[in-house]
Amino acid sequence: MDLVAAIKDVLLGASLRQIAMTYREDLIASFGFRPEEVTDATFANETTAFLRRLVRQLGDQFPGHPGVGRALRDHVLGSDLYEVWDTLLSSFEVEDRAMLLRRGRVLFPGPLTAHWPEA
Repeated sequence: MDLVAAIKDVLLGASLRQIAMTYREDLIASFGFRPEEVTDATFANETTAFLRRLVRQLGDQFPGHPGVGRALRDHVLGSDLYEVWDTLLSSFEVEDRAMLLRRGRVLFPGPLTAHWPEA
């Protein structure tokens, strides 16, 4: 899976979790790992880096897009990736924004969140 395919999948309703799992599975298959060789750490860093790039692309290319905002919102509370939080709170309107701002500001230091609009 590449960024273009991942973006298309998000626009068609795929979750960021589904995309990350598919990306990781593709890496495992392309490197020919046998099931007994795979651990939770296998390609975890690569998958996280891909997700970070994907989220930034989504925010840059589709700010305010309802489907993208929904995918980010669905993923954000289970994530501690700054890029997910930042893209959501910088580029999308969400109903529970006040709660998300409070939570995001607990997770990330003030300079990282100062640009997030309140409303």
